[in-house]
Amino acid sequence: MFIVITENDLQAWGRGHVLIRQWAVEHLPEWQKKTIGKAHFTDLCTKYTHLQDQHAGGKRPDLDRYCIPPGPRLSLHDVQPIAKAAPAMQWYLYQIRECIRNDEMDDAMKFLGVLCHWNEDPGSPTAHSSPITETVLRQLIPPPKEKQNLNALFGYGGISKFGKFTIPAEEYTPRLLGASIPGAAARIVQAQRMLRYHNSQYIVPVVQDTLYGDGTKADEARSKAALYNAKHVADVIYTALCLATDRVDAKEAEVQAKQPLTEWLSDFTGGPLIPHPYYVTPFLIDQAMDAKRTLHPLAFPGDDKVAFGLGMGAPFALDYTIAPGGVFSHFTCRVGLHPTAEEKGKVAFQVLVNGKVAAETEPIPSGAPPQTLRVELPSTPVVKLTLKTIPAPGSTPTHNLTVWGEPTLHRAKSVPAYAPPKQE
Repeated sequence: MFIVITENDLQAWGRGHVLIRQWAVEHLPEWQKKTIGKAHFTDLCTKYTHLQDQHAGGKRPDLDRYCIPPGPRLSLHDVQPIAKAAPAMQWYLYQIRECIRNDEMDDAMKFLGVLCHWNEDPGSPTAHSSPITETVLRQLIPPPKEKQNLNALFGYGGISKFGKFTIPAEEYTPRLLGASIPGAAARIVQAQRMLRYHNSQYIVPVVQDTLYGDGTKADEARSKAALYNAKHVADVIYTALCLATDRVDAKEAEVQAKQPLTEWLSDFTGGPLIPHPYYVTPFLIDQAMDAKRTLHPLAFPGDDKVAFGLGMGAPFALDYTIAPGGVFSHFTCRVGLHPTAEEKGKVAFQVLVNGKVAAETEPIPSGAPPQTLRVELPSTPVVKLTLKTIPAPGSTPTHNLTVWGEPTLHRAKSVPAYAPPKQE
């Protein structure tokens, strides 16, 4: 244990930052603990947990170097648009690497502290991870009169001031998120978005119990959110230090060579309804629905099993944003209709890259074997990948039950090296 938590630390994810950071560091491999040293990790878990908070509003210009990455201004507290986040993530990984290589360990911990905080805030079940507004939340869970003054969701008051949760002790081996700075940045950006998506599920339990319970269930929710967040931060720190010390394990790197698209968070946040049975949920991960909305494992006709993928209705287009470009050389998948699709199903499939059709099929009827698609991916700063289903004229919507089998991103054999922008 690096530090002792006191009652004065019980503020928002403020306390959570310390707990998460400490948990993550304790789960790093021994070689990283020895390389960095206890004193520097103690600073990372104490003095450098809130640097961007201290810098906010220009209060600490001495922190400009660590809190103002080059490029468009962005919040180092929240999930940002991928086109802005990916360059900043790369810059932080680069700064950490250069500082460690130059034996500037204190500066390295400051850059790493900012990067960790940026990857901790979106996991807090408050404003940072909210998919809704506080106004809507107050309509769904109206506070009783004696608690009308509580900030039910946003800011740094209300529910953020309560709780004495802990992070459960659990065995965990940090994962390498990328074998290069661009590759790691691409994955961290996605993992950060998944963190916000995952931990938003705890907002309602926290608010409900804070307003109408004794706080026990709220602390349980905070604990679960913090554990998920701590694992992510452990991955971030581990990856940053592997890259900084040129100790990327070949076997770990090989795991990242093929990445299931189902592990990435799509851009979908809701949209126009499509025909039954997928009219409410236009796609499902790793399962499919039949015309009666019964769930089934993914498969193709002929007892052709699918390891992972998407069950999808038609017509629908599902977008994924990938940045930086050049990390992945191509995308592959198999497409066709599910065995439960009845005789009047017939759907064409398209894969679009940056809005242009890169691969497509003729309409595939029910009962036909799947087709394989391969699409080359460009090195543009941002790559927009779209999976699109197009029902054939005369087909029946409830029979158009499509499957995207094993959608996979393949890492380029030679990922372009990161080149930091020139400082003005």
